[in-house]
Amino acid sequence: MQTETLAIRISKAEREALGRRARQEKLSQGDLVRRALRAYGITPEPAPQRSGWDVIEHLVGKNRGGLADLSSNTAHLDDYGR
Repeated sequence: MQTETLAIRISKAEREALGRRARQEKLSQGDLVRRALRAYGITPEPAPQRSGWDVIEHLVGKNRGGLADLSSNTAHLDDYGR
């Protein structure tokens, strides 16, 4: 989650009430404010689901000229581990 800072002006009484409630709920003040925003109906758009292909698509086809049978030809393993 990419985060940004938001500065707001609240009264001393509001700040004290926020601190008290955060301690009661065992949450940070920021978490409590985010919870209140969600309860008020201000929620971020859910991130679109990405498949494994979506994640690696930009890498596919980048390695040109390599061995085509590297995973199936045991001759490539002759000196492996030496």
